[in-house]
Amino acid sequence: MIGIDTNVVVRLLLRDDEAMFQRAAALIGRTSPDDPLLVNVVVVAESLWVLERKAGVDRTTARSTLAGLLESEELRVLDTNPFRHWADTLASGHRDYSDLVISQINLEAGCDFTYTLDAPAAKAVPGMRLLT
Repeated sequence: MIGIDTNVVVRLLLRDDEAMFQRAAALIGRTSPDDPLLVNVVVVAESLWVLERKAGVDRTTARSTLAGLLESEELRVLDTNPFRHWADTLASGHRDYSDLVISQINLEAGCDFTYTLDAPAAKAVPGMRLLT
């Protein structure tokens, strides 16, 4: 199983960066319902925040658009929060705490790694890899 980060979901929904959209869409295209990509609850929350607050999408549209994507057979939403190592996560110096939480949730859920389009996170966060 492989997880995906917020920026992958947001690029799929906003298509505001064509190169990143193509990379994200290609990932979905090569994913099967038998081995779906994991979207954890933090990714869901962050995606809504970006859609509503940064992109200016109204709440109803943001929620229905995200729900439509999450209903895809290629995605699985994690419905629990299996945290065990909060002390390590909180002690990290990485600039974006949510990246650490996303990666940790996905690792705890059995993911080998989490794809991200955020190059600094891919370098600094254990369990994240840059989607190229």
